[in-house]
Amino acid sequence: METLQLKATIGADHILRLEAPTHEPPGPANVVVVISPLVEEKTFQWRDLAGLGKEIWEGEDAQRYVDRLRDEWER
Repeated sequence: METLQLKATIGADHILRLEAPTHEPPGPANVVVVISPLVEEKTFQWRDLAGLGKEIWEGEDAQRYVDRLRDEWER
């Protein structure tokens, strides 16, 4: 069994097209296709996370929140 690198594209018509290397002789072949989308992995810097989730605390007074927590400790 030989492994070949094929160029693959999916057109607007949603048809997968494979392009074989030109040095391969024409003829029938058994082909197994594994599709793995090319996704750029986004990396985050800690600065990118600033303000994330701030809507959770919107309208919450910090001191009242701490007081409620302390009240729970005393129970």
